[in-house]
Amino acid sequence: MKAIYTLNEEKLKFNYEVLFEREGVNKKMKKTLNNRKRRAKITLGEVTKQFRIQSSTFQKQNIELTNEYKQFTAWFKDLQKKYERFEKSDDNRIKEVWSMNDQEARNLVEKIMQADKVIHLQQLSIGWKPPSDPFFSFLSESNA
Repeated sequence: MKAIYTLNEEKLKFNYEVLFEREGVNKKMKKTLNNRKRRAKITLGEVTKQFRIQSSTFQKQNIELTNEYKQFTAWFKDLQKKYERFEKSDDNRIKEVWSMNDQEARNLVEKIMQADKVIHLQQLSIGWKPPSDPFFSFLSESNA
């Protein structure tokens, strides 16, 4: 019995020492994990703060750029309207000048044709016939 009692006592002492060592290791591990947790919380706080700052900065920048875009779009539309208005005005002016010059050129061509006819008939005494080129078709329209 005494031997069993001594054996049990030694087993209990051994188990106590193992548990005591485990407790020390566990305390060190707990301290290490608490330090990690604390550093992770600090890092999380810093990252969250940076995120908030950047988020607000980007939101402000987004609003500014959106307003700028709207302003440029309005300017572009206004410029397009002005361009269309000037284009119509220029087209009308070109048509007016073209029409005026066209009529003047036709009148000059008619005078030249009359002079050519007179030269052929009176001075050269040869027969005269109007040009057959399609360009001169307006002469027959005005004579008709």
